[in-house]
Amino acid sequence: MMSVIAISALIALAAGVYVATPVARDGARVAGLVIAGLIALGAFGAYLVNGEPDLSGQPYDVLIERLRSTEPTQLTPIEQEERLRDAIRNNPEDIRALTLLGRFLARTDRELEAIGLLQRALRQGEDARIYSDLGEALVNLNEGQVTAEARRAFRRAYELDPNIPEPSFFLGSAAYAEGDRAMAATYWTDIINRLPTDDPYRAAIADRAADLLSRPTGGPGADGEAPFANAEPGDIEAMISAMVDRLEMRLDDDPGDLSGWLTLARARMMMEKPAEAREALETARSRFEGQPGKLALISALESAFAFEETDA
Repeated sequence: MMSVIAISALIALAAGVYVATPVARDGARVAGLVIAGLIALGAFGAYLVNGEPDLSGQPYDVLIERLRSTEPTQLTPIEQEERLRDAIRNNPEDIRALTLLGRFLARTDRELEAIGLLQRALRQGEDARIYSDLGEALVNLNEGQVTAEARRAFRRAYELDPNIPEPSFFLGSAAYAEGDRAMAATYWTDIINRLPTDDPYRAAIADRAADLLSRPTGGPGADGEAPFANAEPGDIEAMISAMVDRLEMRLDDDPGDLSGWLTLARARMMMEKPAEAREALETARSRFEGQPGKLALISALESAFAFEETDA
């Protein structure tokens, strides 16, 4: 590959010198050399953009015919990408090729092009999975933020097929970021209800949701740090005790607050009262009997606490 690039650079330089020679003969030698360099740089850049330095050295027609006739699983990632680009060149409305290439680019940190391809695919017809892929690409492009555009994509995906896990997870994350824990819990427990018990997405969503929903509301650490991470050591015990009192009063008025029960259990663990934390989880389990999604979150938090038998 490096020899090909070097030869291409030399050819580009030679072409640049040839084109700039008349300028140099007129006495403008410095200008001629500058122009030569710019032409060489432009030619070399064009090669890097339009050439295929990573593909095997053979005529393009022969190469593409081989890519078309080979089982995709036998191709390298670069070859798979070129095969998909060839399919799109031959049929710009090939929704499958547009989608597959969009997914590939999104997973290789080329979100902008991926978004364009997925949008093109959606113009050929609405599809829940493509909307979900578009939403994820937008989230990745914006460093994890569920933007309004991403939310629209996820919401449409959810409307078309509520059984896809990603839209529910990200819509719940967006609601949580806005402080709407009840809506976040609704999205997360809904998808947990829909997924098979052995689906890895189910456990992953339950673990993440249980962690977020059990964090204290509005206190230090509520934005993603450990609870009370910024508090002064001498104040932590009093702050936790006051929070527990408020939680218990709130749960007396609203026993259906799943996040409240999870937070209460976590607070009691922070107070080094595992038996009372277990009691809070058991009370919550009885409150939400027959609701698999909520019970999964309770079990996930219980597993995170890793109770000892002596805590029972």
